[in-house]
Amino acid sequence: MHAARNGVALLDLPGFTKIEVKGPGAFAYLDNLLCTKLPKVGRISLVYALLPDGKVLSEFTVVRIAEDSFYLVGAASSEWHDLDVLEMALPTDGSVTLKNVTKDYGSLILVGPRSRDVLSQVTTSALDNTAFPWLSVRMIDTAFGPVRALRVNYVGELGWELHASNDQMVALYDAIWKAGEQFQIADMGIYAVDSLRLDKCYRGWKGDLEIGFSPFDASLDRFVDLTKPSFVGREALIAEKASGSKWRFVPMTLDEDGDADAPYCASVFSGDKRIGIATSGGWSFTLNKSVALAYVRPEFESAGTKLEIEIFGERKKATVGAEPLFDPRNERLRA
Repeated sequence: MHAARNGVALLDLPGFTKIEVKGPGAFAYLDNLLCTKLPKVGRISLVYALLPDGKVLSEFTVVRIAEDSFYLVGAASSEWHDLDVLEMALPTDGSVTLKNVTKDYGSLILVGPRSRDVLSQVTTSALDNTAFPWLSVRMIDTAFGPVRALRVNYVGELGWELHASNDQMVALYDAIWKAGEQFQIADMGIYAVDSLRLDKCYRGWKGDLEIGFSPFDASLDRFVDLTKPSFVGREALIAEKASGSKWRFVPMTLDEDGDADAPYCASVFSGDKRIGIATSGGWSFTLNKSVALAYVRPEFESAGTKLEIEIFGERKKATVGAEPLFDPRNERLRA
């Protein structure tokens, strides 16, 4: 975690779900399936598929390769779930094809303030903000062949996801490691990622996001485009927008250090009234505080609100924060 925030860190993460969506009907198909506006060619968006009642069914990172070609990245655990979601919505006219390429590609996550310095020794492709801005995709050259680079990550730092074929992975890892040695590059694991993503209030699928809550409940309003003429769940979201959401998703920090962090589904209280549940909890080594992400009733969502979280039978004082808790302007991601 220290390396990711202050130098450079590398994570070998082969488990991403990866699905190619192509064909003349690909845009219309995805546009109707997803509540989010699709990205332009060469750009990346976080998008959501909903149920007809407006609840969150799945989350994807959508990379637009060409006008009629998309690369979808999802959670490792969602491979068969996401294939079902996509296949059930396919048009019957053959205008769209799906290809599950999960096993064909691995991915290396290179992050940290020195990540550009490291990656620039592995490729001659331009990595500056003009040529390769945040939330964009490029094919970069390497000594081992072209690699699909996504300027996005789950830890909130300058960095890239490098999606490469399996036969490139070992050599690519070795080259990055060698280039990073002068910057004290370190391997990073999933527990470190989980702590770092809590700083940024990034939601986890099937934990923070699931079919019990809508994107408005989850405070994901910016990812919903109600100006689109149609998408699954649109009518339900329009109704919810008019009447108000039952929940809002907020970050909280525990006021005092304790022996444990908030467990999944820990109750959140205001006085004697149970007003929400925590869906993620963990220690932030960046903020030096215990962080909890939670759904609370809308009247308690304001930053500074004092609440309590029941942690293994004991009430612990907590304060609602403003999202994200770390680097609120995303200056590090855009560096």
